[in-house]
Amino acid sequence: MWISSAPLRISLAGGGTDVPGYASRFGGLVLGATTDLRVTVVGRPAGTHRHIRACLDECSSTAGAGITNPFAREALSRHWDGSPLDLASFADVPGGSGLGSSSAFSVALVAGLEGGALTQDQAAEAASSIEMHGLGRPVGRQDQYLSAHGGFRTIDFHRDGTVAVEEVPVDEEFVHRLDEELLLFFTGRTRDAGEVLGEQNARVAHSDRDAERRLHAIKALTPLALDALKNNDATALGQVLGAHWELKRHLGSRVSLPSVERAYADALDAGASGGKLLGAGGGGYFLVHSRAACRDQVRTAMATHGFTEQPFRFDTRGVRVTSVDPAGQPTRLPTRPPL
Repeated sequence: MWISSAPLRISLAGGGTDVPGYASRFGGLVLGATTDLRVTVVGRPAGTHRHIRACLDECSSTAGAGITNPFAREALSRHWDGSPLDLASFADVPGGSGLGSSSAFSVALVAGLEGGALTQDQAAEAASSIEMHGLGRPVGRQDQYLSAHGGFRTIDFHRDGTVAVEEVPVDEEFVHRLDEELLLFFTGRTRDAGEVLGEQNARVAHSDRDAERRLHAIKALTPLALDALKNNDATALGQVLGAHWELKRHLGSRVSLPSVERAYADALDAGASGGKLLGAGGGGYFLVHSRAACRDQVRTAMATHGFTEQPFRFDTRGVRVTSVDPAGQPTRLPTRPPL
């Protein structure tokens, strides 16, 4: 039996510039970090040749083609060796909530099916190909690369399609401070990121000047966020989040919601320095920065609008694959290099 898990991510700056319509023309630059919230996939040998019994979105017994989860179906068509298999998956948050859960699921599943033999970059590219090419979704690759690598990272998406990932050193005490001052709230609504991003991608593809200008400005925020991390300045990071949201909220008609606008305005009045919807927008999780002196007031403001706080901490672990022998002893599967 193998157990594979991959972390959910928080995009701090540059989100949206990794979408191919923009990155292929101008190059994208994203800063993000992974959390202790994860997606886990468990696989074990089953009893019937070329049989999969899967409990993913729902439980089913099938030879593979009948699996309703499109990410699993595409991953299995590419990476399953045909041996009898039981699959199950678990996640710490709902799908479609802006933390990259579908990408983390794909990274974890591919890494598990390949026995931990993929490098982080290979796992990220395999998961990206599933979503972008196999399923034809108009999304970028930041989620897959962050989930595969883990930690605080910048990801540079070059115009030729190549990707450069760099670790961002952050003082450990400052990370603990961010754990306390960055608050995550679930809006109560999930959405399909591909549907929300489709409008943005179309605007960029048609050289919409306003969309291009906004994405240029969003990319320019990444160095400012890096400076905030370097200088241990949490308030400056919160202000970057706010500036990002002001640019992002007008990239498409489905990015923001009236309920989000009202809750965010009240959070700012309560003392928050800034915040933004994570992922494509349209619902999911809202990230807010608040100094310790204002945290309770900000929490109250968000709760008044029915937003539920999601506890989390930053975590440097990327994708992990563990083999469990029949006696129940875990063994990390070998990788090139270790995942």
